Amino acid sequence: MNAFDDDDELMAQLSRLAGELDAVPEHVMAAARAAILTRDLDSELAELVADSSATEAELEFELVRGGAVDLDRLLSFDSGELQVELEVVRDGDELTLIGQVIGTAPVDCSLEYGDSRRVALPTDELGRFLVDGLSGGPLRVRCRSATGASVTTAWVMV
Repeated sequence: MNAFDDDDELMAQLSRLAGELDAVPEHVMAAARAAILTRDLDSELAELVADSSATEAELEFELVRGGAVDLDRLLSFDSGELQVELEVVRDGDELTLIGQVIGTAPVDCSLEYGDSRRVALPTDELGRFLVDGLSGGPLRVRCRSATGASVTTAWVMV
């Protein structure tokens, strides 16, 4: 047995121990898998242009004397042709997603989760939709407009 064999054995043991003691959390793995699926050559990416979560932290700091307040999170995405507005409302452990697709009329919208689930989002004549009973995790909205344009929002963690 030479020194290289000892080093290889030591590295294998260290790798095994690191995997057991400091494993990658499942929600991180789910987000990584979702990120790999982000690339869709037929769909234009609607980038996140506004997120109220930064201002929520500042507001919570100011409301320390008044007690904790659960504030809604507002998200805005823009692709040029379509804009997607989302409001995330927290009620305990459950989330409600209120949204609207702005621009040309959406004909097909869905909500995609980091674990590859996809749920249809029925929209009204103004492009509005509502989803109750969500749990936290990565999600995105995918829509196709009446003109055939396909738009997908960036992944967000809610």
